[in-house]
Amino acid sequence: MTTTIAVLGGYGAVGAVAAREIAAAHPEARLRIGGRRLDEATRYAERLGGRAEPRAVDLTDPASLTAFCADCRIVVNCAGPSYRVLDTVAAAALAAGADYVDAGGDEPVHQALSVRDLAGRGRTAVLTAGMMPGLTGLLPRWLAAQGVDEPERLLGYVGTMDRLTPAGAGDYLLSLGGAYGEAQSAWRDGARVLRALVPLADTELPFFPGTVSAYPYLSYEVERLARALGLSTVDWYNVFDGGSRMLKALGRLQGAMSGQSSLEPAARELMEAAALDLFGRDPYQLFVLELTGRHAGRPAVRSLVLRGSDTYELTGSVAAVATTAVLTGSVPGGVHYAAEVLDPGPVVERLRALPAVSVLDVHDRPVAEVCGTEEGEL
Repeated sequence: MTTTIAVLGGYGAVGAVAAREIAAAHPEARLRIGGRRLDEATRYAERLGGRAEPRAVDLTDPASLTAFCADCRIVVNCAGPSYRVLDTVAAAALAAGADYVDAGGDEPVHQALSVRDLAGRGRTAVLTAGMMPGLTGLLPRWLAAQGVDEPERLLGYVGTMDRLTPAGAGDYLLSLGGAYGEAQSAWRDGARVLRALVPLADTELPFFPGTVSAYPYLSYEVERLARALGLSTVDWYNVFDGGSRMLKALGRLQGAMSGQSSLEPAARELMEAAALDLFGRDPYQLFVLELTGRHAGRPAVRSLVLRGSDTYELTGSVAAVATTAVLTGSVPGGVHYAAEVLDPGPVVERLRALPAVSVLDVHDRPVAEVCGTEEGEL
């Protein structure tokens, strides 16, 4: 019997990458490419060859969603925004007897699915199989396996300059508004500490181009990471180019972040600001991580630098690796966050092979001491 893998939003920025990666990894499978526009789904299905079928589907129409999920082994959700989708697609997939992978999701979806006893029903759901959250939890775990068996402190700087989709802009606003973490918080001795850090304005950071602003942000994903690794200290920053229009827009959109004003116009304003920041420049995604602790009883430090050029390539690729893990039985039944259930090794291996990833290096010394040959290359 042919395995069918359905990708909702399969012709969008993330979904097209996920579908392409899944098709390449599983030539025996049949793909179902879905979205509201059948013409777009048809065009992308044709690009994938005779193994892909297009379907018109509206996630707000239960009958349409049920038909889309029917007879599938796995449903991969790359549609958004997550705050609107919630567990709608997951519920339809599980009702159809399919497993579920979501490039987004996070805590609200996890909470909704946790009461469904997926493990008892023999079903699996993997959430946040993307870049942020996703890689932000996976990469520190992988780094720990590179020679820090007793990790103690994590320092993270993550910056992105890229185009925003409407779904991505909406989710990003809500994430900064407290839906997925808390600004200026840090991890100290087993607990979240509010107002522990202050923003770094007009500063220079290793590997980042020029002057930047770094804003402390402790996501719930990184908090779970801190608990899992037994970290005593986590300082995590979201980094923006100095003087960026996107950063200024975020300062004006506090109401939308907190849910006190309409999200749609705020998302459009943020998309326009991101596009203006990107004008005439190359997009980038930059992860700079430093993990300190002990290895074999001796002090140890490992630093990681990942530089990419396409947010949606990174996100879709993680979703595809998660799909393979579910398909091959590497993920147990139940509902899981991708960073906590995926083996980071295959994720990193796939990232290294992506044309969109130009650097993925590990160093055995602090970030500040790493040779500056890579700095300023962006």
